Amino acid sequence: MPRLRVFCGRCNAAIDTGTDMSWEDFRSATFTQRVVECPNCENVQTWTLDDVDRSVFKEAKKKP
Repeated sequence: MPRLRVFCGRCNAAIDTGTDMSWEDFRSATFTQRVVECPNCENVQTWTLDDVDRSVFKEAKKKP
């Protein structure tokens, strides 16, 4: 199952959200806001499902 990640609003680094979710669950998810801290620049930001890097689902399909 892919781990969701978002991009930092300050330095654009990919941030692991700590949330594992399948594409089907992602499409039906309703949680609204979560907070994450960038390990690169320590920027704290609130993210929603709209901020998720959806390429993680494509990467998961390529893995055997």
